[in-house]
Amino acid sequence: MASFKNLTFLKVLATIAWADGEITESELNVLKKFYRKFDLDKQALDSLRPYLLAPISKKEQDKLFRQLVAELGSEKERQAVVAELEGMVNADLKIKDEEKALLAEFSELLKKTSFTKRSIGRLRNFFQATLFKPAHEKNPALHKYFKNSILRKMEIKNASSKNKIKIDEDEVYFICLLGTLLASVAQVDDHFHDEEKKALKKILKDRFDFKGLELQLVFDVIEDQTRQGFDFYEVTTEFNRLCSYNDRVNTVDCFFVLAAADGKISYEESEEIRRITKAMHISHSLVKEAKKKMLGQLRFKK
Repeated sequence: MASFKNLTFLKVLATIAWADGEITESELNVLKKFYRKFDLDKQALDSLRPYLLAPISKKEQDKLFRQLVAELGSEKERQAVVAELEGMVNADLKIKDEEKALLAEFSELLKKTSFTKRSIGRLRNFFQATLFKPAHEKNPALHKYFKNSILRKMEIKNASSKNKIKIDEDEVYFICLLGTLLASVAQVDDHFHDEEKKALKKILKDRFDFKGLELQLVFDVIEDQTRQGFDFYEVTTEFNRLCSYNDRVNTVDCFFVLAAADGKISYEESEEIRRITKAMHISHSLVKEAKKKMLGQLRFKK
């Protein structure tokens, strides 16, 4: 979809999230994943911000829904939206029958030329049953470990500075899980090098929009887990359960960037990435393509 259509779609999602008078952290995380995927520029994000801060009037809602329908005028465009939703609705690529029915209903709603109060209610019900359903509970043992060890160390490190940790709890948990998986690649050569940090910093900004404290937390997790070790099955299971398929796919390039930071990808590093991505249910063909792309970049640098 064109960027202006992506923006209207996100405004509609934000409006629906506010339908019950409040917007939860879980709903904000859903919106965050979409605008990261759409790669909106600063001007577009500034335009979206008011819709995240407060609900809009009924008149503005109706106008916004009509605008979305007008912008998604063709069947191809409508199906593109539905395809994006499919990726978000089910992280394991196994769309359930009830979700298929909801997606079909949403597609039909997009074909309408006008929206009634009932139509808006149906849209709200659709998103509440799919994108805005309550998040899974965290693994209590893992969550406690990350909070008591890694996050506590970071708080102590920042105690004497002006930097305050302002990352929401769900984001911290995601970063800890991601950092732990990255540590599995970093520990192949038993050290997390400066060149690896530099390469990771760029790809994490690009794939996950990480900044400042978020990047610091990732590096702290990698360094901690490279030394300590972890339960591989427990972490990958939790990562798969809580993260979208798109987020899992975005980690593949991160693994290869980390492995290739010293100018080559060793057999051991390649095998470790294969082991991780297999556990994350990412197709072998996608992993091979990512490795091929990285090897091409290494040859170009030479």
